[in-house]
Amino acid sequence: MNYKSLKYKIFIIFYIPAITLIYFSYSSLAHEYKQLRYSSAFKLSAHITSVLSELIHNVQIERGLSAGYIVIDEESLYKQKLIEQHKETDKAYNELLKIIKLKSVDKRKLETIIDYKAKPIVKQITKDLKELKAIRESVLNSSITFENEVNYYTDINRKLILIIKIFNNAFKDIEQGTQSIIKLQKIKEYAGLERAYIYNHLLDDTTNEKVLLQLKNFQDQQNELIEDFFAISPIELNKIYEYSYSLSVENKLNYCRKNISNLSLHNIQEAENCFNASTEYINIFAGISKEILNKYKENANIIYNNSLKSLYITFFLWFISIVALIFLTYILRKLISKEEKYIKELRIAGYAFNAQEAMVITDTGGNIIKVNQAFSDITEYSASEVIGQNPRILKSDKHDKDFYEYMWNEIVNIGSWKGEIYNKRKNGDTYPEILSITAIKNEDGVTTNYIGQFTDITLIKKAQEDALYQANHDFLTGLLNRKSLILKLQEEFIKAKRHNFLHAFLFIDIDDFKKVNDLYGHSVGDQLIIELSKRLKSILREDDVFARISGDEFGIMLLNFDKEKSEVAKCIKEICAKIIKSSSEAFIINTHSIEISLSMGIKLFPDNENNKDDVIIHADTAMYQAKSKGKNQFVFFDKKIEDELKQYILLEKEIKNALLNNDFKFYYQPKIDIATSKINGAEILIRWQHPEKGLLYPGSFIKVAQEIGVIPNITTLALHKACKFVKSSSDFFDGSLAINISSQELLQQNFENKIISIISGYKIDPSKIELEITENDIIKDFDLAIIKIKKLQEFGVMFSIDDFGTGYSSITYLQKLPVNTLKIDRCFFDDISLDSNRELIKMVINMAKTFNMNTISEGIENEDQLEFIKECGSDQYQGFLFSKAINENSFIEMLKEK
Repeated sequence: MNYKSLKYKIFIIFYIPAITLIYFSYSSLAHEYKQLRYSSAFKLSAHITSVLSELIHNVQIERGLSAGYIVIDEESLYKQKLIEQHKETDKAYNELLKIIKLKSVDKRKLETIIDYKAKPIVKQITKDLKELKAIRESVLNSSITFENEVNYYTDINRKLILIIKIFNNAFKDIEQGTQSIIKLQKIKEYAGLERAYIYNHLLDDTTNEKVLLQLKNFQDQQNELIEDFFAISPIELNKIYEYSYSLSVENKLNYCRKNISNLSLHNIQEAENCFNASTEYINIFAGISKEILNKYKENANIIYNNSLKSLYITFFLWFISIVALIFLTYILRKLISKEEKYIKELRIAGYAFNAQEAMVITDTGGNIIKVNQAFSDITEYSASEVIGQNPRILKSDKHDKDFYEYMWNEIVNIGSWKGEIYNKRKNGDTYPEILSITAIKNEDGVTTNYIGQFTDITLIKKAQEDALYQANHDFLTGLLNRKSLILKLQEEFIKAKRHNFLHAFLFIDIDDFKKVNDLYGHSVGDQLIIELSKRLKSILREDDVFARISGDEFGIMLLNFDKEKSEVAKCIKEICAKIIKSSSEAFIINTHSIEISLSMGIKLFPDNENNKDDVIIHADTAMYQAKSKGKNQFVFFDKKIEDELKQYILLEKEIKNALLNNDFKFYYQPKIDIATSKINGAEILIRWQHPEKGLLYPGSFIKVAQEIGVIPNITTLALHKACKFVKSSSDFFDGSLAINISSQELLQQNFENKIISIISGYKIDPSKIELEITENDIIKDFDLAIIKIKKLQEFGVMFSIDDFGTGYSSITYLQKLPVNTLKIDRCFFDDISLDSNRELIKMVINMAKTFNMNTISEGIENEDQLEFIKECGSDQYQGFLFSKAINENSFIEMLKEK
């Protein structure tokens, strides 16, 4: 805006005086605020002086009492008096500590004024007073000399008086009585020293000329300070002194002073009288000091209140000047509002036209009459090149005639159009833009011009495309991601059903990829993924879909096979064979030669699936079947496998629920002693009371239970059942109960400790519990199994080998294995008419005897079998000849009958 405008003239005329007034009023306000802070610091100084004076007075009293106490014989008479004074001194000191710890603006200002002169002295006093406890104990124990005691207390008072001096000197310009206060404190201090020396001297048994000289010095100092007080103090303070002073008290003290060398005064009563006379004399000065201090504080309050009042008045004047300025501004704005409105509108129009958005103005004939700089920046045409031209010079070939007809119909009928359009730069490049065209009309509603505004959105388009790409592709390989694969699968699934095409979905997983990451690091693992994706992509056809599903899993859709299903399968096999072969070649990454294998599951679709998700699930299932067959191969999905998997999942869930619902029951298979034909034990066998299928035997669920890891839970249940039975049936059952365990449990860490803990909890004979394990299970880690078995045997638990003869039996094996019993498998007794079976049974029994093991024959179902094992020397048998496995109640009844 031009400086000669009305607005600036008015502002120059009126604002300079107004701002000058505000400046000076603010300066005055700042000065008054500074004075307020100074007076508040003075007020705090007066309070601190009062607190210090009180502390000095109490230290003087304690010094005097301590001086007498250390030489008196009858200490108990004065100890309580001294202790009470300790409390008074501590109380005065705590008041000083409150001020020291105080954090306020006034205190910071006061510290600034005194320039921190008192701070090191305060620290020293605080340090000295920390020694007060030790000094007091020395006084009470009379283990300190009079000189040391007096020097300690005198040093503290000297420093306290010095602080008062520093504080009062800082404000002597606004308070005349500051020097009088200092003189009074010194008079009191010399009087206090005189009291201490008199008290100590009178209570001591000896007369010391040095003490008498010192006392004379103290009296001279007091007289000199009194003269100084009268010389420097205002008349008002001298009157306070004369009014408060007592000649009778001075006469009492003079009596003590004159007769101090008289030995007849050296007794406790005279000492007390002189101490009291000295104290009354000191109290005179304490009273004078207190009255002057009160006046000192009163003056400080008056000065503070006056400063506060001046601050309020100055603030009010400053505030009025601000209000006046605001009111002046309001009036000025009213005066120039009309001119400012026009100027503002012109400014906005100028800024708008020259903004970053390109603008072009045409006449009604479509001829360009004005463009801005943004137009030239975007189109690369200068203003001189386009003025007089038609905007169609920017026209690209990306829109047809209908597009432009619709645009102009909108402009003519509605008055404006806005949309996305492609135009052409001067160099021939096309670019996208957001364009709006508005018809400008006069007061009569007649169109006079057209204005076009557009923004180049090339970067926005590119960002959108990049964002879309990133949303649909894997960041590492650039392949489609899982989301895009599922969308593509949905699309192809619908097409395939509509056009009767066959597609194939390959679910690919890198075998043991975790080992690559663990061995070489994740950066090498990532590079391996990239290189593998390149190899696989080179094998696929152009129309096939390749995606990375997750970390080391890929999905491939082989599309559009217009052949019979068997022919399609052959084509798929060829492609999969190429993939397997290509991936089997070593990858060289960062000098590392890495070999991998792939497991692939293949699903041809559509094939009676309900939806696309089934395609992926089936391919995934086939992939896991490929892994179970040894990896590095491909497997087509089989419906039967799917059904088995569903059944497996259902059974897994039911087993876990059965554990929670206590649906597993335990039956007892009796063991019969061949010599006595009596029951001498039993094997605990599990049954499942299924809520729908009834009683199930282990063969229908135990393998799944093993695979899902719940066998330890079942063993724990069986062991608790066995321990409870042994404990509750001790009066009619003296045998042992056997529980089957697996090597998976035996070889677990702390398995033996868990068994020992459970049995110990029931407080039963451990030999009543027998653990059965098959020989094949033990072979898996023979040495560790022996260690655990021996530990349990030392505790008392018995061990037997179940199904002996079906595994890897050898003499060396039995020689090393620390078990108590061999159970001969029932398969040897199915046909004892065979000589080979009979000889094997004899051999096993004889071998067991050689190694001091008992033998149990399983599956004895007829008398011929029983007679044969008797002849061979078997110790026990089990089988239907005697009884099948029965529930607990039936077993108890059987035991009681026999």
